[in-house]
Amino acid sequence: MVSFSNNGLATNFLNEEDLRKKCPMAFMTEPTNPDVSTLYVPANTKTVIDDMAKLGWFPVEARQQRRRTEGGKYSFHMVAFQNPDVKMTKEVDGETVVDCYPRIILTNSHDGQHAFKFMVGLYRVVCSNGLVIATDSFADLSIRHIYYTFEELRDLTTKIIDELPSQIEHMNLMRRTVLSLNLKRKLATDAFKIRRGIPENVPFVLPFDVADEILRPLRDDDCGDDLWTVFNVIQEKMINGGFKYTADPKKNPRKVRKITSVAKDLIVNRKLFGIAESYINVPQE
Repeated sequence: MVSFSNNGLATNFLNEEDLRKKCPMAFMTEPTNPDVSTLYVPANTKTVIDDMAKLGWFPVEARQQRRRTEGGKYSFHMVAFQNPDVKMTKEVDGETVVDCYPRIILTNSHDGQHAFKFMVGLYRVVCSNGLVIATDSFADLSIRHIYYTFEELRDLTTKIIDELPSQIEHMNLMRRTVLSLNLKRKLATDAFKIRRGIPENVPFVLPFDVADEILRPLRDDDCGDDLWTVFNVIQEKMINGGFKYTADPKKNPRKVRKITSVAKDLIVNRKLFGIAESYINVPQE
């Protein structure tokens, strides 16, 4: 269920000093692309951050893509917002506890070619891990720089909040879907293909020992055979790495590293959620 009342849980928001350290690109006032017309005057990310605060959403995470060259045009960055009064709860032993906080994820690039893009994510309290919800209704949320208005941002956040109850029901379907060991291994394989960039139509089988390591929960709260729980375990491993794999059986397996690219993190996250959704209607063995 969704709750819209503050239960007193501490939430660490980023202040302006934190944001400037983590994501200086958010404060750019000029395009990073020298080819942009001098008449182009975009709204910057800081403007959106200030307006999100007026709507009760505050920055909790900020990252920017590393530039390959000092004078590069690339200025991709993201800021994640959280509202302390909006949370998803569940019942545990007769007690209502917070399961996760919805997040609004803003991506931007001050190159004169991209609009503000918005995605929806969830921050799981149990593992301090974020994931991106990839659904059709949230696929194309954007606001153009040059015509940016506070009213448009307010309408966008309202749409996101209005969609949350239906998204929770979708998550409940995943919770009610129990996977066999073979299906769990298949989901782990599908997720690994996404992480490695292996096309969906390319045959690939992940060794059982690697699949089982990916499926092994890092904490007791993540033990379970339902699709939602299994997906969260797999998603955490795909993003943070830590499991061992080698494509060459003659070589010793090496630990898979954490994804550090902002863009790849978001892309992999969205694809992982999409593939997990497809298992809701998979025939059980």
